[in-house]
Parts: sequence; C-alpha cells; structure tokens
Amino acid sequence: MNMLRSLRFLIPVLAFAMIPPFAVCCEEKKPAEEPDDKPQKVISLDPLIAKQIIQDEAGVTAGDGMYSIPLPDGRSIFLMGDSYTGKVTAGARSTGDHMFRNTYQVYNNGKVSAITTGSDHSAAVPEGHPNEDWWYWPGHGFVAGNTLYIFQLLMYQGGEGMWGFRYRETHVLEYSLPDIKQVRDYKVPYTGSSEAVYGAAALNDGDWIYIYAQHEKANSFVSQVLCARAKLADLGTKWEYYTGKGWSSDSKDAVPLEGLSTIMVSSQFNVFKLRGKYVLLTQHKMLGDGRIFTAVSDTPYGPWRNLKQIYKTPELARSTWFTYNAMAHPQFERDGEILVSFNVNTPDFPEQFSNVESYRPRFFWYPVNDILQ
Repeated sequence: MNMLRSLRFLIPVLAFAMIPPFAVCCEEKKPAEEPDDKPQKVISLDPLIAKQIIQDEAGVTAGDGMYSIPLPDGRSIFLMGDSYTGKVTAGARSTGDHMFRNTYQVYNNGKVSAITTGSDHSAAVPEGHPNEDWWYWPGHGFVAGNTLYIFQLLMYQGGEGMWGFRYRETHVLEYSLPDIKQVRDYKVPYTGSSEAVYGAAALNDGDWIYIYAQHEKANSFVSQVLCARAKLADLGTKWEYYTGKGWSSDSKDAVPLEGLSTIMVSSQFNVFKLRGKYVLLTQHKMLGDGRIFTAVSDTPYGPWRNLKQIYKTPELARSTWFTYNAMAHPQFERDGEILVSFNVNTPDFPEQFSNVESYRPRFFWYPVNDILQ
C-alpha cells in the first residue's frame, strides 16, 4: 500500500505516537514467553528471486502486500496492495503510470503476469463502486477444490487528507480456477467492532477454514491476534470464535491467541502449516523496528511457543526507506529453506517513480529446521 495513503492502516506507530488503533479489549490470562531476539543465522537477501517475482518489463513491477497463495497447477498468485504495472527502464518508471489499489501477480516458473480489470481498474473492484471511490486492499486467502478465495478489506475516504481513509468491512471474493475469474463477492458474517480486522491471515486446514484478525488494545502498544473458523460452506454465513477454551458463535467471546503478547503483531502476517506443525510469521509492527519473528504451535489457534526472531531487515539504500509486513511463501522451498519477503517503502512519493527499488519487496531464504526447533 502506498506510503501516503496507507501508512496509518499498516503501521500505526509513528514517531512515538499511537495513531488510533484497531482494537478489541480482551484480558490476557497469563504472560507469554519472551521472544528469542537474536537471529539464529546470518541471512542474505536474494536479488535473483526478487527479479523473478517482481520484474521490470512484465506483470506487477512495484507494490506491497505480497500475500501469496499456491494454486493447484503449480502457479502462485501474489496479492498486491497499491501497485504499478508499467515498464521499468534503468530503475525508473513513467510518472504517468497508474497506481492500482490492488493487483494480482501470477507467477509461473519464472514468468509473471498481472491481473487487473482494465488499464486503470484494480484486480478487485467493490460492487457499486466502479470508480473505486470505495476500494479493496487485500487480506490473505486460500484454495479449496477449483475455487480461489481471497479476503479483501473494503475501504473508503471517511475524512479529509491523506489519513482520511477508513475500514468498513471484510469481503470474500471467489474466483474460478484455473482461469482466475471472479464469480462471487460477499461480506463475511463478522459484525463486531471494526477495530478487529479479520482476513489478515487465513488457513485452509481441511475440515475448517481459519480466519485471523490483528487487533490492538486501545491506547497501548499491544497488537495481538484473534482467530475465527468456519466450514467452507458457511464461510459467508456462520463463524465460530476462539475463546481460549473452546469456540463460541459470539465474536465478543474471542480472546487473543496465547504466546504472542510480547511482540506487536503486524496488520498483515502469515499462518501456515510446515512439516506437520503450524507456524505464525510476523514482522514487528513498530515502524523502524525491522525484526521478523516466527512462533510454532500444534494447532492453528495455539498456544504458540518458540517465539523467536529469525531476521532483522538490513539498512537500505536510503536511510529514509522503511520496511514492514513480512510474509512467508512456504510453497517456495529450496535445500530445506522457505522463502520470506518484506515490503520496502519511501516517505517521498515521487521516489516511487524515479527509483523503483524504493517500493519493491525484498526476499530471503530461511531454514525450516531453525523455525521448528
């Protein structure tokens, strides 16, 4: 998402001030383990895979978001937020390039293609808002059978200025496979406070679909995770919410997942299955922090253990650039390592055109065994 339009939504802590958070007030029953703050390995960025996923002449050529979903035919689809598709030459793009609110990048063995709905319309456009005065920013998603499900966050301009956008609700968009054509758009059944934004992560675990929300306690530096679940047939009608002891149909009974309270979980994060265990990956939400953490569980809803720092984002080409919202891409694996990305952005909007590296994700590989130990 573009720095000037979406920093408040993605990174609410700026210059020691807490911008009004998305929150659900829930008491924590016992303290979580302190994270291991020391990275376990010396890890280098991989510029080669970065150039394969975000290219200069094809597909989406800059943006953030970077959720990814493996498709049944071996392709992967990346869900991008504010993004560009124009050709890049000598590290720069035309100032006339359109910035989309969202795009999909389809990756197929080194080849990429962008999905939009026209020269100036995003991949996902809210019904009744063809000019995107209301728009979607992506959450995560999953595949079930021959259908791709993507959570999209419905946003609108509710106030003046660059901080005037507001979150309204989460929708599910269904796409047929393999052609990736939209067939349905419907609101999720959650009707609680908009301070809990469901769709921040999602997991298809067979019998159940798990849907995660990032939420922040009001007037605090606590940012944690709630979990809901649904049968696939009930995704748009009936959810259950994890209470710490079981499941309730009342969203007000949801409590933060155990084991994560010592870090600020990002607005966008991952929960995925790896070697029979469940892994949560998140970047610390504090602007300028740069630490990326993993935690492990035997269930999709915790308790989470072995919370550890696996990486800290490096110094970038310019001191003003910042990083946020790391993502795991476990369908990409080599020599026992999975692919991880993090977003890069700049506070100088014209720099997105003059130097595209200011608004492109970075990638690195991390050992599976080190996450699970």
